[in-house]
Amino acid sequence: MRAWMIDGQTGPGALKLVEVDKPVPTGSEILVKITAPGVVPFDVAIINDQNEPNFPQCNLPLIPGNQGAGIVEDAGNSTRFKAGDRVMFGAFPYGFMRAGSWAEYCTVEEIHAWKIPDSVSDGAAAQAAVAYPTAYRALMEAGFKPGMTVLAPGIGGSVGNAAYQLARALGAANVISTTSSTAKAEQARAAGFTNVIDLSKQSMQEGVHALNGGEGVDIVIDSLGGQILAEAAKCIKRYSKMICLGFAAGRQSTITLADLILYRGSIQGYGVYTCTPEEWADAWTVFTRLADEGSIKPLFARSFPFDQAPQALEYVEKARPFGAVALTMPE
Repeated sequence: MRAWMIDGQTGPGALKLVEVDKPVPTGSEILVKITAPGVVPFDVAIINDQNEPNFPQCNLPLIPGNQGAGIVEDAGNSTRFKAGDRVMFGAFPYGFMRAGSWAEYCTVEEIHAWKIPDSVSDGAAAQAAVAYPTAYRALMEAGFKPGMTVLAPGIGGSVGNAAYQLARALGAANVISTTSSTAKAEQARAAGFTNVIDLSKQSMQEGVHALNGGEGVDIVIDSLGGQILAEAAKCIKRYSKMICLGFAAGRQSTITLADLILYRGSIQGYGVYTCTPEEWADAWTVFTRLADEGSIKPLFARSFPFDQAPQALEYVEKARPFGAVALTMPE
């Protein structure tokens, strides 16, 4: 089969299109014929050697691709799937410590896969497989209940979009997001995200207070980190909880402690890859229900032909697209 391979973590130039043996599922694995290899920021970090020092070592040589979608070709010993099922998958090891989705076939642990809702395309599912469980579990970790107010900075990013849509669909009284781009703010509003702060025109605190009756929010779901997290800390109210999920905007943040002390707010780190199989299944079940109801809609930015994986990787890194990116497999 054809697959992209890296021998070193030296950037897109390290990617080579090669012929390798088709994998064979063992144990609790299923074999997936890939239809849409996802291209996500985690892939950028791995291929560019930007992963954290305390992460495990990348297992080289490696087929990249942390997330993907496809058709079950061999269900192995699974009782959850059968041949022909459309599935999406993603978990920490793929495209990092074991072969990932940037290939014609991939073996996947059945606990890392879920049937794609009929209402969701393969390309969108390739990113939704992780983004929506991440956002949902973070909301649950923060104690979300209907009627609460939520700030999810970074509209356009997969987790920002997912957190906004999920909070709104689950009954939040108000959901607010942000962007540093006027063009992206307009794009977000056209896509139905009504409360989006343009940070090139006003501060996050000013925007949140203007959109939320002069006060802060109950919950912050932040996947960006850096000083975005520090600015979000100025947008809380009494007993607010902030969930920190990522560091696309920087691995360090300087927070004014008085912003937390004044409101008895708290910050908690969270990673969906620490979830139990039951928590993953719960999140995917909610995602499927809401997607089929039409309450949420994963956004898709664009696809690239399979042989243009390096260009897709650079696009994700530099363009910061509004929605998911995936590769398309040749007929």
